[in-house]
Amino acid sequence: MPRPDPNASDWSDLDLLTVTEATERLTDELAEVRARIAGLTGEPGAGDELAAYRRREDLLERAMDRALRPRGAIPGLPPSRRTEK
Repeated sequence: MPRPDPNASDWSDLDLLTVTEATERLTDELAEVRARIAGLTGEPGAGDELAAYRRREDLLERAMDRALRPRGAIPGLPPSRRTEK
């Protein structure tokens, strides 16, 4: 088997996360965004920035929900039959 070229671009260059690692990062980022929202709340002239952070918070929450969703779920089936076999 030929030796791999150490200068070649390949998939090993990508940062592939486990679900646990991804949810840890989401949790950390959510905490940062929520702290920023708390700091901006009530601050004059922060409306646009506050709206952007709230939108980011919503997107992070949705990502967390997707990450925590059971794998193999099949939408539209009763809960007792949702996982693939």
